Amino acid sequence: MRTIPERWNPNCLDQPRLPFLSLPGASLQLEDPVQVAEQLARLLPVRSCDAVATADQGRRFRCHMGGLQLGPLKLVALWGTGLRGEVEATPEASFILPYRGSGQFRLEGRSLANIAGRTLLYLPPSAWRTTNDAMGGITIRLDPELLRRVGCTMVGPHVPPTRWQTIGHQARMVPLPSPIGPEPVERLYRLMAFIHGLLLRYGAVAEALCLDDLLLRQIVAVLVPSLLADTQPPEPKPSIGAIDELVDWMHAHCHQPISLSELERRSHYSRRNLQYAFKARFGCGPMQYLRRLRLWRARRRLQQAPPPANLTAVALACGYLDLASFSRDFRRIFGIAPSSLLRARSQPSFPASLPASGAAPQELLQGLLTS
Repeated sequence: MRTIPERWNPNCLDQPRLPFLSLPGASLQLEDPVQVAEQLARLLPVRSCDAVATADQGRRFRCHMGGLQLGPLKLVALWGTGLRGEVEATPEASFILPYRGSGQFRLEGRSLANIAGRTLLYLPPSAWRTTNDAMGGITIRLDPELLRRVGCTMVGPHVPPTRWQTIGHQARMVPLPSPIGPEPVERLYRLMAFIHGLLLRYGAVAEALCLDDLLLRQIVAVLVPSLLADTQPPEPKPSIGAIDELVDWMHAHCHQPISLSELERRSHYSRRNLQYAFKARFGCGPMQYLRRLRLWRARRRLQQAPPPANLTAVALACGYLDLASFSRDFRRIFGIAPSSLLRARSQPSFPASLPASGAAPQELLQGLLTS
């Protein structure tokens, strides 16, 4: 049995430290393969599920299971002894991140190995069966159309959509380390731990973070790096009018969850060209610009009565994961800590030290972005 090396996930030990296994009310400990099959049947059509015989016949079967819904994605973590199973065809695909052990998957006449620290595996919407020597991994269930849609927005309209038609409908085994380098794969494992940490700390994942879109983008980067390479045909230079329209839309909708993929779709430019356009215009990327918009909205919210329930909720709504970083950036831009702003509301001179409340003009916001 192989255990994933520390370089891929420093929290992965011989004990069940897999993300999503310690979430209150969202994890189970099972001692019967039938129970495992019953739980998995809620996510995919399990045809059979049996324990794998081991040399140590006295070893009891066990399975730790946990999971969550992240937007349109379903994340399922399994940790335990070996399992053999068969799954019928389903509309959803499976992207498997192994943390421990090795598994053999059979589908469409092919045999694919998935070994912790050596491979990642994508299974399209088709029937498959598997045998593994130990359970230890996270399966991401997703609609293949989401991969195609996100991939098309990442490269922009200058790349023919036909190049992306098969992305979600072919089995792929990604060797590790990947030819494109370890960073995209490591980001996937770090993202799992990051989401787990958010759930433990806050009990939920802030919708404003759009982590489902981020996860899909990371999966696309791992599965088809060649289609995202710098060797793509040159794009037309983004027009000022197109960027202005996008910025106006961001101003009007910054209180709603906005993903990078949505900004790319609305701008009709690739991720690379959109980044260049915002860097040239505002000195930052589009998501940094969005965060500053939300900081401006947070300032107005803190000035208005009644005050918000707590500053942490305001920080999360701005896309910040902790109050310290939110307070730091807020003070740097507005010259006052958010907690001090709440206290200052009761002073007669308030808000003389701050710009007038109201919608942030683009000219003023651009100055804040470069401050």
